[in-house]
Amino acid sequence: MLTYSEFCCFLNVSRETYDKFLLYNKILFKWQKKMNLISESSKSDSLKRHFIDSAQIYSYVQNCGGNVLDFGSGAGFPGLVLAIMGLDNVHLVESKNKKCNFLKEVSSRIGVKTKIHNCRIENLPDLKPSFIIARGLAPTKKLIDICVKYVMTNQKINCKEIAISKLPNLLFLKGKNYKRELNELSIFYKINFEVKRSITDHDAKILYYKSSN
Repeated sequence: MLTYSEFCCFLNVSRETYDKFLLYNKILFKWQKKMNLISESSKSDSLKRHFIDSAQIYSYVQNCGGNVLDFGSGAGFPGLVLAIMGLDNVHLVESKNKKCNFLKEVSSRIGVKTKIHNCRIENLPDLKPSFIIARGLAPTKKLIDICVKYVMTNQKINCKEIAISKLPNLLFLKGKNYKRELNELSIFYKINFEVKRSITDHDAKILYYKSSN
């Protein structure tokens, strides 16, 4: 487990925020015994693998001013971490009821306000997001399919090309297969992502799409 000073070698946060992450981690381990929230192999390094990895995108969204939708929030990474860091208007979207119960417990115990949507993404109402974020939900092409469908449904757009032009800002945390995923994406969509380095893993990247809206 990383100490506070070791944590801050990766990312500076207040001691209060670090303590909230420790409590979050404790609750996570408790729930992990009865349901699969994270991989067992990541437990020994969970503060780095999950909390720092999620927290590193805070600088992209902290001044966005609008709603931030975390698609497939699961164990709350990255959306709940960002909410703990002070980001307002984070919406956690998770279809599995048990995982939503976990998110509610963490939010309640830590004292952070979150908006949890226990529904499938295609049933989510139009929340007019400034950002859509996702971590570990699906390959990039599938994520874009989901985002485009969300825009088409809620803005009543029939043309996929128009829907692409209406996409909000996007942030996807990806692993070492990001190049292959971007190559696959290019066959179906003309969307240019900025590829940003990850502070937790040399092979991982942050894919950032800046909306023209």
